[in-house]
Amino acid sequence: MLALDDRKAAILRAIVQDYVRGGEPVGSRRLVQEHSFGVSPATVRGEMAALEESGFITHPHTSAGRVPTDKGYRYFVDTLTETAQLEPAQAAALEGLLLDSSDLEDLLRRTSSVLSRLTRFAALVVAPRLDRSRLRHIELVRLGPTSILVVLIVDTGRVDKRMLNLDAPVAEHDVQRARHAVNEAAAGLRLAQAPDVISGVAAGAPAEVRDLLDAVSDAVRLGLVTPTDGDLLFLGGTANIAGEGYFDRIEQVKSVYETLEEQVMVLQMLRDTLQHGDPGVRIGTELPLVELAACSVVAARYEAQGEAVGSVGVLGPMRMDYPRTLAAVQAVASSLQKALAELTGGA
Repeated sequence: MLALDDRKAAILRAIVQDYVRGGEPVGSRRLVQEHSFGVSPATVRGEMAALEESGFITHPHTSAGRVPTDKGYRYFVDTLTETAQLEPAQAAALEGLLLDSSDLEDLLRRTSSVLSRLTRFAALVVAPRLDRSRLRHIELVRLGPTSILVVLIVDTGRVDKRMLNLDAPVAEHDVQRARHAVNEAAAGLRLAQAPDVISGVAAGAPAEVRDLLDAVSDAVRLGLVTPTDGDLLFLGGTANIAGEGYFDRIEQVKSVYETLEEQVMVLQMLRDTLQHGDPGVRIGTELPLVELAACSVVAARYEAQGEAVGSVGVLGPMRMDYPRTLAAVQAVASSLQKALAELTGGA
């Protein structure tokens, strides 16, 4: 990123803030009237011309005012010295709402809802991944002679269910023997380690439970590699995309809606946003899809048991209040982390 001298940086910050606040191109006269740069209007015009030549601002159509470019917004975000803070009452209400959740799904839905209300953008909440979790318990439920329901419960509160259809019947007492053996060997392990451990148990088990144990091992392994079960995405406030007049054309709104329907794309976008920093910000053409060239993403991770297990973020227009949005996303990630620990009994 090209370094700017103090005066150009101050003028660029003022243009970004004024444009975000009012949505209208910013002219030199307005800058001089509303900001104390200590220089003449002619000097401000000269500095704006230099900023435009360097690609930080541009002028839309025939307007005399200027608006930030992707590069201008990026410089603004990268040089933020501090973010805004939620009002104490907002922060308290946020924690209270999330701590009152009944289960993990309720918690994540509440999180997406409250984040969208705080920012007025589309909220994105990624559930804790199974492969980053530790196994708390495996329940085996005999539904029929050859039909067994496997319920995986992990330390992040995530629950995953798999149906087993065995080749040979298995008695109820053998199902309970298998359940006891599985939990004794694998409880507390990372889920990625559990299949091999359960397979080892099966190898030394009596013949009447061996096939069931092998099937349980395969079910756990399948849960780790099936893409649709790896990440679950909760969306909130998608209607905000069409409001507030942030986008110039209805085609832009339609493109954003269509992109949000592609869960794999949205998950990859969040991963890319957090690849080089937490919290992370991706602006305009930095996003991987041309359909989102008028948008920005702000995201942050949340933890369970001291490790990052999921993320939260917002998708909105480039013309967003970045300090306020960063504050909201980080506050929600922190409150979600506390509520998840409370829900699962973690530290």
